[in-house]
Amino acid sequence: MKHRLSNLSKIYRDDICRKMNILPIVLCMFCMGNAYSLMAATPSVSETLQQNRKIKGRVVDVNNEPMIGVSVLEKGTTNGVITDFDGNFTLDVRGNSAVLVCSYIGYITAEIQVGNQTDIHVQMSEDVKTIDEVVVIGYGTTTKKELTGSVTSIGRDDFKAGNISNPIQLLQGQIAGLNIARPDGADPTGGFEIQLRGLTTMKGGSGPLIVIDGVEGGNLANLNANDIESIDVLKDGSAAAIYGTRGTNGVILVTTRKGKPGHSLIEFSSYWTTQSVTRKPEFLSADEFRSTLKEYLPNQAATLDYGASTDWFDEVTRDTPLSQYYSLAASGGSEKLTYRGNISWHDDKGIVRNSGNKQLRMRFNVSQTALNDRLKLDYNISYSTAKKNFSGYEVMKQAVTRNPTEPVYDTEGRTPIFGGYYYNDGPFKYYNPVAMQNESTNETLDREFSGSVHASLKIIDPLKINALASLVETNTRNGYYQTQYYPIDFGTNGRATSTNSLSSSKQFEVNADFNHSFGDHKIQAIAGYSYYDYWNERYYGMNYGYDTDIFSFYNMGAGSALSAGKASLTSNKQSNKLISFFGRVMYNFSDKYLLSASVRYEGSSRFGANNKWGTFPAVSLGWRITQEEFMKKFRWLDDLKLRAGFGVTGNQDIDNYQSLSLLTFGSRFLYDGKWTSTVYPNSNPNPDLKWEKKEEFNVGLDFSVLKGRLIGTIDYYVRHTKDLLNSYTVPVPPNLYDTMFANVGQINNSGIEISLGASPVVTKDFTWNLNLTFARNTNKLASFSNNEYAMVQMNTGYFSEDLKTYTQRIVEDEPIGNFYGPKWLGFDANGDNIFEDLDDDGKLSDGDNQVIGNAYPDFTFSIQNSFSYKNFDLSFLFRGSVGNDVLNMSRLYYEGFSYFGSNNILKSTLDHPEYKGGAIYSSRFIEDGSFVKLDNLTLGYNVPLKGKVISKMRIYVTGQNLLTLTKYKGMDPEVHLAGLEPGIEWYTFYPRTKTYLLGLNITF
Repeated sequence: MKHRLSNLSKIYRDDICRKMNILPIVLCMFCMGNAYSLMAATPSVSETLQQNRKIKGRVVDVNNEPMIGVSVLEKGTTNGVITDFDGNFTLDVRGNSAVLVCSYIGYITAEIQVGNQTDIHVQMSEDVKTIDEVVVIGYGTTTKKELTGSVTSIGRDDFKAGNISNPIQLLQGQIAGLNIARPDGADPTGGFEIQLRGLTTMKGGSGPLIVIDGVEGGNLANLNANDIESIDVLKDGSAAAIYGTRGTNGVILVTTRKGKPGHSLIEFSSYWTTQSVTRKPEFLSADEFRSTLKEYLPNQAATLDYGASTDWFDEVTRDTPLSQYYSLAASGGSEKLTYRGNISWHDDKGIVRNSGNKQLRMRFNVSQTALNDRLKLDYNISYSTAKKNFSGYEVMKQAVTRNPTEPVYDTEGRTPIFGGYYYNDGPFKYYNPVAMQNESTNETLDREFSGSVHASLKIIDPLKINALASLVETNTRNGYYQTQYYPIDFGTNGRATSTNSLSSSKQFEVNADFNHSFGDHKIQAIAGYSYYDYWNERYYGMNYGYDTDIFSFYNMGAGSALSAGKASLTSNKQSNKLISFFGRVMYNFSDKYLLSASVRYEGSSRFGANNKWGTFPAVSLGWRITQEEFMKKFRWLDDLKLRAGFGVTGNQDIDNYQSLSLLTFGSRFLYDGKWTSTVYPNSNPNPDLKWEKKEEFNVGLDFSVLKGRLIGTIDYYVRHTKDLLNSYTVPVPPNLYDTMFANVGQINNSGIEISLGASPVVTKDFTWNLNLTFARNTNKLASFSNNEYAMVQMNTGYFSEDLKTYTQRIVEDEPIGNFYGPKWLGFDANGDNIFEDLDDDGKLSDGDNQVIGNAYPDFTFSIQNSFSYKNFDLSFLFRGSVGNDVLNMSRLYYEGFSYFGSNNILKSTLDHPEYKGGAIYSSRFIEDGSFVKLDNLTLGYNVPLKGKVISKMRIYVTGQNLLTLTKYKGMDPEVHLAGLEPGIEWYTFYPRTKTYLLGLNITF
């Protein structure tokens, strides 16, 4: 019976392998690429004859319970079996010198010398590193088993490969409830929108707080992904409340890599990438344009056909731009002093001509101990510089709509004043996009220096004092120049602008940390003080009328507009401060009952005189149910922990001086022979202005079963954000200005998050790991009026050109993100639109507007698979969004005959040739934006090495954004999510691309 069960186990395992669709393909590649290795691993005839000893044995855990499915292999061979349901195994080995290797997920691998034994007893110990893994929390660390808040951690092994311009990309699809969008497409100068657990604000900042090695407010774009050791995300209020007025949108804690004592290491990393457009907008080609002219505008066909065949999209984009990345790091040290330094260069070329981002990043970390190891010092220094070149999204708008029968250049020399470019005054705002690119320079130079010192002094064994001092200084300079041949503002004879921004932030913190265990009790306590000071200076200048273009924007004073009094020059300086006192107590009884309580008392200079200070408490509980006696019989259940927490956080991410009455300059007038400026108020004082306050309740369940083969976390949360910051209309007088910035209203969010990790197959040569995430969030604007300030509704998503209409509406007791407009029912026989007539007045009116979609998804998910076979590894990540609607503004603007002839149109216009009217905003252009993306696919090979110079070498290929499954007809359904205008794909865009990468990692 036992033998049959063992065979069934093996058959079942083999059947799983046969049913995995991806496995045959992977194995074929493995066999082709590593044929020699496979043959070398196959035992020869003589070796087989030596396998003449039969041994048997039993594998048990520390409680002497049998372990099922343990891999038992003869070391150095492929000879092995799996233990049966009673933990027994039988194996033929080559003699007394054989060594058995017993391995199982969640347990420490055991090696046993066979010797003269014929019946072997193996006892395996649980590898507790999973639940004892250190997790970074605010102002300290804890272990996973002691964690009571909702915190997700990912380490270096979890990071995705790829063309990583910003380390935030490492988190995409890996953390349930964290939505990361890149609305600027593949623009290498573009940013990312980050939203955790839904929208919580109307006018405040919506992104999480970034903390890099304890320094708050860091810019992840200036950090090399290779310098990161781990990223921890504080998701719920109980975990983030220790950060007070900056914790409402969550906290992302980044820990950088440090040196390790021992042998010095040199690490070299490099990759080369190219890209192609995922979806080219489908506008009429030159031939299609001509035939459509003849059919629909026969009387104008001759005059609107200019004889050329130009693909304007191809003219302004690159075919296969090559980007490259190089990183060199050195680390090492002794027991008293360790170091790690890194320098990297990233040249990221965009698919659109003239766009790109060149980054140089350096970091040097030193750790030192002194005073008999009672004093520990950490020094972190980093410098980064980035040169960004912008092409401008207006270029793409002009490219897709321009008449494809127009040439790029004036080959006949009819209009030399336009610099040799073909000129057509055409319709309003109609420009040659190639001339826009060639005759302009738009460049930004970013520099950042960051330095910090962290000291930790152990006073007595349970007590230590920690101090942190940091300085971050940034300088951003943007220069823009358009030559005399630039098609917009033609006649200014060259125009230049220059913007220079300087900023500095200082942070000082000191805290006392108490950590003591006695008996079944463990107490961790911290109390501290924090000071944060930030200032910014900005200078702007504009001039035009240059005799030569040679100076570009580097000689602002050379333009004639300055002497004529028509140039511009402005400057400003602003600052803000935060002062905080904080404390936290964590109590652990018998690794079974857990308690954490924290409070932060914080003052911000941004708020009114009556509300400078606020208190932000939090409490959370944990119960490790598996530690109870009545759970001991469930041996398949490794760990089960129930968590519950409540926390209050704030949001102070608004412009400075919003609580004060500010003045601004108005027009000038001539008085007594001199021009005199006027000054008038542009805001009202509000001494009661304060932070937004979010109250959040979270309950969670963490579990691990089958010795770590399946682990998971489930969280449910409810959050209420009160005292929303917003502008309200007020009467003048008695007020000085017609709007007031005040705290009114409430947004409610609730949701569920699920994260699962599994290891379905684990053998000596082959492993398969699977990770799944699922998140659902719902929101509702509970109110945004009170007795003093009233607002019936807020209209957003304004379409300024032509339509001049709002596309979204925010109303009390409704979800945020609703599209609002008429419901389109189709076309009638005459080609006219049919709309649902809600008010029965026989015409299209405001009374017919209704909710026609919502920008936020019903749920998001991700599926990540990782396979390894000997020296090969394969991983791929799918992520998706379901239920989100997208306003396809390109169809609204370009799908119709209103401007056809002077402008190009989408091919889909011809699907309804009977419709000759203009664009009307309606549900016709609200599309299902649900999608599934193959976000990342990586195949790697770890080169086996025996030399002493190179210890590790890895070669890999990666594809990013390779596949998108969606019904959406636009460029890409993944659009803006942040702010009050989510879900709109604007008609100015940067193309999305697929990225192909070849990478190399070498360790010396």
